[in-house]
Amino acid sequence: MSGRALFTDRAAAAARRAARAIAVGATLGLLLLAVVTAADVTLRYLFAAPIPGFIDVAALAGAVLLAACMPWVVACRGNIAVEFVGDHFGAVATRRLNRFGAAVTAAFFAVMAWQFARYALDMAQTGESMAVLRWPVWPWWSAVALFIALAALAGFATLGADAPGEPT
Repeated sequence: MSGRALFTDRAAAAARRAARAIAVGATLGLLLLAVVTAADVTLRYLFAAPIPGFIDVAALAGAVLLAACMPWVVACRGNIAVEFVGDHFGAVATRRLNRFGAAVTAAFFAVMAWQFARYALDMAQTGESMAVLRWPVWPWWSAVALFIALAALAGFATLGADAPGEPT
């Protein structure tokens, strides 16, 4: 194994480990969000007493937690892939197509991160806040931008590595 391949494999493995840890935390956060949502609905239905401001937090927390799962999806190449072209042309074509798809995915997430960062900056400059709690929204969108940027980094870190199940 060449030094470059060893570095690529190590970078890919490190990206997957970090992304998995973040995704586990985000998944636990999503479960907590679901439980609190059920409590809010129950309180609203039975006692006409929703959790004050929960709707503000739930919407933005959901965005942050879902964005936090994206690095894992990208790092393990869990996105949808159409493989019939590669299957038709063989293993070399499949590897090239997988790497091309991974490069496009990483670039797409990089552009998305840039746009979310711009959006967060705009929210900070305009003083946008939540409707009920009046908390600023820019930190939430900054977190989304950060996790999307991590997804792009994970994509670039795994570019040279073989995709799971890829023919050799």
